[in-house]
Amino acid sequence: MAAWPAVHFRLIPMESMDSLQIVLLVMLLIAVGVGVYLNYRRELLKAELPAMVQSGIEQWRTRFEEEIARRERGRYDEWRQHEAAALLAGAQREALVSAHRQFQLWCEHELSKVRREQQEMATREADRQLAEWKAEQEKSIRQDAIQRSQAVTTGKVTEHLVPHLPDFQFNPRDARFIGSPVDFVIFDGLNDDAANRVNEVVFLEVKTGVSTLSRRERLVREAIRAGRVRWVEWRSNKVMPESKPGVFE
Repeated sequence: MAAWPAVHFRLIPMESMDSLQIVLLVMLLIAVGVGVYLNYRRELLKAELPAMVQSGIEQWRTRFEEEIARRERGRYDEWRQHEAAALLAGAQREALVSAHRQFQLWCEHELSKVRREQQEMATREADRQLAEWKAEQEKSIRQDAIQRSQAVTTGKVTEHLVPHLPDFQFNPRDARFIGSPVDFVIFDGLNDDAANRVNEVVFLEVKTGVSTLSRRERLVREAIRAGRVRWVEWRSNKVMPESKPGVFE
């Protein structure tokens, strides 16, 4: 610290000074005091200036570091929020894709299940209807077979009894039953010895109920109507040798 400046005072008797001089003297004393104080403060500030500068630097550095840290925290928070939002969006997309895939699999499973159930129901219904149809058809077939059998039996009996019915217009002894493709061949007048002639040869087919001619019967009818009928005499000895005694014994 600097030494106090030497100040020399010379005392002047108060009685010899007037008011102006007293005021000046007081002001001088005040100025000297202020100067001493200011010099003291200057020296004091000179001594404290490095510490104040260092303290200011430390405070500035602290505030700067805090500002940098605050900005870094802000940027980190923004980055973290952005990353969190991106991760959340990615997770949501994956969740949506997974949910959509699971929904599709569930739909396919349910659709397959419904189709299988419908197919089983349709199969059961078809089997039931088939069984009913079979039962009805078997019943119908049995009835038809019975009716056909009765009709065939009735027809066979009728065929054999026709020549003996009252309204038969030919001599029953002139009728020959052959059965197929026509029922009778009638040689009209064959057994009339007085006439000694056959009036005509008649092919007779017997039908009962609503039965109709078969294809072969129609062919025979058309051939007869067209006159495609002739007499053939065939001798078996022309192609077969005479039998020797003892061959068929």
